[in-house]
Amino acid sequence: MIYHKDSLEFLKEQKNHIFDINYSDPPYALGSEIYIRPDGKLDYKKATDFMNKWKMPTGEYWEEWFEESFRTLKHGGYCIMFGIDRQLPLFQYYAIKAGFQVRQSLYWYFISSFPKVSDLSKNLDKNAKAIRTEVIGKGKAGKGMNKVKGFGMNTALSDDYTKEWDITLPQTELAKKYDGYKYSIAPLKQTCETIMIFQKPYKTGSCLHDTLAYENGDETCACFALNINASRVDFISSNDEKESKTKNQHKDFGTQPMLNNNVYGDFSMIEKNNYNPSGRYPSQTFCDTDVAAKLDEQSGISKGSDAIRVRTKTSDSFGMPNNATPEYDDVGGCSKILHKCDYQKEEVDLYFYAPKVSKSERNAGCEELDDQHFSMRPFAEQGADKSVMKNRLNSKEGKNNHPTLKPISLSFRILTLFKTPNPQKIAYTFAGVQSEVIGGFKAGFTDFSGCELNAEYVDIGNVRFEHWKDKPFDNSGKLLTVKKEKKKPNVQLKLL
Repeated sequence: MIYHKDSLEFLKEQKNHIFDINYSDPPYALGSEIYIRPDGKLDYKKATDFMNKWKMPTGEYWEEWFEESFRTLKHGGYCIMFGIDRQLPLFQYYAIKAGFQVRQSLYWYFISSFPKVSDLSKNLDKNAKAIRTEVIGKGKAGKGMNKVKGFGMNTALSDDYTKEWDITLPQTELAKKYDGYKYSIAPLKQTCETIMIFQKPYKTGSCLHDTLAYENGDETCACFALNINASRVDFISSNDEKESKTKNQHKDFGTQPMLNNNVYGDFSMIEKNNYNPSGRYPSQTFCDTDVAAKLDEQSGISKGSDAIRVRTKTSDSFGMPNNATPEYDDVGGCSKILHKCDYQKEEVDLYFYAPKVSKSERNAGCEELDDQHFSMRPFAEQGADKSVMKNRLNSKEGKNNHPTLKPISLSFRILTLFKTPNPQKIAYTFAGVQSEVIGGFKAGFTDFSGCELNAEYVDIGNVRFEHWKDKPFDNSGKLLTVKKEKKKPNVQLKLL
């Protein structure tokens, strides 16, 4: 159950060693600056969020939050947090201070973001009270888009709203000098988010012995190995499967059995012919299909062939005998090794990242809720055109007004990696409208609880969860379309 409650308040009410995973997507504090206080601890110099949607926690809040997260997790349990590069030092500092160990991060790459910048040239003209009168062209947004003056980004308006704006030349000499220069805390297009992985130390000092302790009845610890086989990346074709399996058969580590129990990824080092995985070994990186397409454009796409190349090297880097080994031609682009995580057809999309999403997609499952408005406060603060804001505020955009959702399939893929064969309890401490809850439920985390500070989001999340919980997903987190069987006509034969 997701409660209407502050995250820290929620954690304080929980018992010791109750959760296996604390999975959260906290506010990003995009406009914040981190500094070191006189007492040596990290804090926000100012704590603001670009969307002005949330009250931002302080350093004191995060210090106590990580302590409570540590207390409520089982030994070996994971605290998994979404974030961006500028946030990492503060979270990592308080996580380590609470006793967590920093583990290998995951990364989500996407194309559909936008830069959040100020135009230096325009602001220099504005500061000099110089009016740009020389129009050299027109800019025009597509359907459902509008260029907000003075803001430098595209924002969605109603589906039938379009607007043109003037493209003008700089007026003052300084504005001409700095034409094309922009500035902000994050002036480049954001294309990557980090999923930080913090782990509470094992009770016995190792995953192996904690697993044994759990199997012998110790409920304060559990098995926290990663579910590699269920998280493999599908082969893109039969030729890709042949190429991958032949290329990775002990090529880097020799063909002789090892003298200890060490294994290196998929390299069992025991019997070469036993290497028959169901997909590629999972990596740290997740992406959407737009990123995958861009990567493949740059790397090129090899068509491959059924031809077999033979490696004739006499010994490998370990000096072990290396008989001639057949290798299939490479096939596909470089993105074939990555998980693709996109929004579902009916899933609520990021409002600002993908503004052309239809109302039916945004509001799937929310039909009984009242229409909501999207806040224009950040645009007003940036000097946006008042007529644009009036138009925007007078349009009801739908029933789900959460601005920063993650794909359900992304949390599905991430949490599949952390799902063990045992019962697990997961906490969603910044639940939003429950995209992460839905993804976790589909990955097998049916025992969960959590909280969300915004009562409206709790209501939206509850109906979204009911909408999605029984819909069938495939192993990659994609919604399965169940084909309806055509009814055969009831033909009655009459005897003549």
